[in-house]
Amino acid sequence: PLRTNVLASRGLDPVEGRPGASMDTYDFEDAAKLLREAYGETISDKDVLSHALYPKVFTDWKDFEAVYGEVSILSTHLFLNPMQAGEEVEVQLYTGKALIIKLVSIGEVREDGLRVVNFELNGERWFITVTDNSDESRVDRREKASGPGDVGSPMSGVIVGLKVKVGDRVKEGDALATLSAMKMETNIPATVAGKVVSIFTAVGDNLEENDLILTIE
Repeated sequence: PLRTNVLASRGLDPVEGRPGASMDTYDFEDAAKLLREAYGETISDKDVLSHALYPKVFTDWKDFEAVYGEVSILSTHLFLNPMQAGEEVEVQLYTGKALIIKLVSIGEVREDGLRVVNFELNGERWFITVTDNSDESRVDRREKASGPGDVGSPMSGVIVGLKVKVGDRVKEGDALATLSAMKMETNIPATVAGKVVSIFTAVGDNLEENDLILTIE
């Protein structure tokens, strides 16, 4: 038979009985508890099953969701194909509520690898700073925190929130940014009091330990 020949050619023994019977036991209740501690009470039984089957895919998705939020409302075309300057789309948030989004312009890549993107939401102008990951020249260009006013990443992770902007005055211990690492979100505090003079990262950036986030004077 085909099965016997294939197994013999690869030096494998056949699985007798139900394949799942030979698997290690899995505690779904304990897994649900751990996932809800990490990601909140919105974790469903379906999420627990997804994590049991594909743990890395699930955690990668949750990390993506922490940065970019709910993206299921986007059409497949819009999700897979970046908007072009001047393009306008309509996104249905829910019945009776829609957003008209227009990409006005995309700024040039700065020396720190960031761009300023200018767009409109229902006619209201917004500006957001993003990291251009397509700019290969910025690889290995990220500085490390070294001075007394430098704030670095305490560990490898993804920046999911920036709580300050250039010019803001902060006190020692104030939360400056939020880092997602090892399934947990951590607030990064100010190391000194002063004024934020430079920010070297944007939401969605992957950082290594001690990568420079911002500088305070």
